Amino acid sequence: MVRIVAHRGCSGKAPENTLAAIGMALAEEEIYSIEIDVHLSKDGVPVVMHDHTLDRTSTGEGLIKEHTYEQLRRLDAGKWFAPEFMGQPIPSLEEVLQLTQGRCRLEVELKKKGTDYEGIEGKVIELIRRYGMQDLAVLSSFDHDSMKIAGGIDPSIETRLIYAGKPTLILEQLQYTRAKSVSMHYAYVTPALVKELQDFGVDVGVWTVDEPEEMKKLVPAHPNLRITTNYPDRLIKVIHEMKQTVR
Repeated sequence: MVRIVAHRGCSGKAPENTLAAIGMALAEEEIYSIEIDVHLSKDGVPVVMHDHTLDRTSTGEGLIKEHTYEQLRRLDAGKWFAPEFMGQPIPSLEEVLQLTQGRCRLEVELKKKGTDYEGIEGKVIELIRRYGMQDLAVLSSFDHDSMKIAGGIDPSIETRLIYAGKPTLILEQLQYTRAKSVSMHYAYVTPALVKELQDFGVDVGVWTVDEPEEMKKLVPAHPNLRITTNYPDRLIKVIHEMKQTVR
């Protein structure tokens, strides 16, 4: 059966990448893992937010990397979503690890881009080790060289390559980076591609599937697929309905 990944927590019902959204995901037993995004503050603290800029999901402005951790902590990351979430801070990765430690799998996307965030791999891995999450954490990135670096620091932590389209030579890329899994936009995934990769022992996931009709196409077509969604509750409902139909 497919595995449900809560994208930035339960981000359809709470402000993305906040402790509120992550807490909602932890409360749902059928969620396989929680996905978050990590940047570095100006003073090198791993913080959890998706965009490189603060404007969309906080009361701040400008680039994350131009603000210290203390400056980021003074911003509101929940007010934009709904009044009841006012006061949600931008969490540090350490806070997320404290909350999820031993409770759920955690997919940590490193938002490395160009020369931004040099050394982010070591900082994130150090925190994962500190909280004993090596077996439950996965590191991922669109920056595949970053995953090669991470694998060299600690091969015991799974690394994953993220793709926006349908690449060629996927197996060669996995071999080069020593990554063990991939995540692709669902529109580019075919049953033949998934089977080929799974036959080679590659764990395959897709992002970001929010509409029930798309979920209904993916669930029966791809056994063991990871499906990332902003609305885990919708995917849970689809899976339950399909089970009832089979009976």
